[in-house]
Amino acid sequence: MIKAQHAAWADGIFHPYVRWLCKRHFHAIHLLGQAPETNPDLPLLLLPNHSTWWDGFFVYLLNKKLFRRKAYLMMLDEQLSRYRFFARLGAYSINPQSSGSIKESIKYSIEILKQRIMPKPLLCIFPQGELLPWEKRPLGYKSGVETIISGYGGKANFLPLAIKTEFLHEQLPEAFFCFGENLVANSNTFAGMQRLQEIEESLLDELSRRIAKGEKGTILLSGHQSVNARFDMIKSKAHR
Repeated sequence: MIKAQHAAWADGIFHPYVRWLCKRHFHAIHLLGQAPETNPDLPLLLLPNHSTWWDGFFVYLLNKKLFRRKAYLMMLDEQLSRYRFFARLGAYSINPQSSGSIKESIKYSIEILKQRIMPKPLLCIFPQGELLPWEKRPLGYKSGVETIISGYGGKANFLPLAIKTEFLHEQLPEAFFCFGENLVANSNTFAGMQRLQEIEESLLDELSRRIAKGEKGTILLSGHQSVNARFDMIKSKAHR
């Protein structure tokens, strides 16, 4: 497996780059509602749905904006082997086709949670285990998170996150985030993967309803003007 190898120089390059990239490709990035408070003395397991190529970038930006923890993200070995630079930002690999690789990645995940740093690390895992269409129900959660928390033994923050991208009134799409309730649990009090899946599915439905109602929430990042916005501006000036 490929382990994370955080490097300050890589973060210094990537942070402005990913902001520029998102500004270029999205009209705006919104947070609907608030991010729940998490206990900095406990590791944070961030658990988003996984339906777009952008999800890892979104997690990176959210950590920079809201959590500011040393971040790790579990990534498919095939992808991280092609883009090893992401290991410098905290990505590490898993090969779901190899039982040995799965065990090694789970062991490494447990080691991450046990790190003696403050605040404790953020570990992002996509419980679906693969990129799937947003509409897919049930989400099809794998058992990895439960195996990791069982091996860890201690308490952790479990934070569900719903992500959705939509084309609305602009040429460029908009991205929307909505957090669920922060759940603090250990291996004895963990509600189980089925319950986590039910929580996430309800959260995704809530996010969809709030977008349909026209909620804009907090704009975390404003993107470039769309062609229609620039045209309207030119048209307005022409009529003065």
